[in-house]
Amino acid sequence: MKLTGNQIMYLLTIKKLSMEKHVIKSVDVAREMHYSRASVHKMLRSLKNLNYIEQERYSTIRITASGSRMASAYLKKYKVIEDTLKPVLDLPSGYNLGICNLIELM
Repeated sequence: MKLTGNQIMYLLTIKKLSMEKHVIKSVDVAREMHYSRASVHKMLRSLKNLNYIEQERYSTIRITASGSRMASAYLKKYKVIEDTLKPVLDLPSGYNLGICNLIELM
């Protein structure tokens, strides 16, 4: 399943948070990404439908094994692009979505 740039960015954020914290809530994702909780809720539902995360209503978020594998694969691509572009371009803040959109096109 091919993901959109936004879905990739959310999945990478959830993977990062899951490595930092034992319990993740939607408010944690919203804070990390500087997005509204309503926007996060909508995307979490999308990722849940793809079986990349598990979340009971108003409960904690857990990345699934397939979600973790997918995030790891996207993270490798993300790091290659970031490591290539950073030395030669003055990347603006918020460039992470741009990189995720580029990955979507690959």
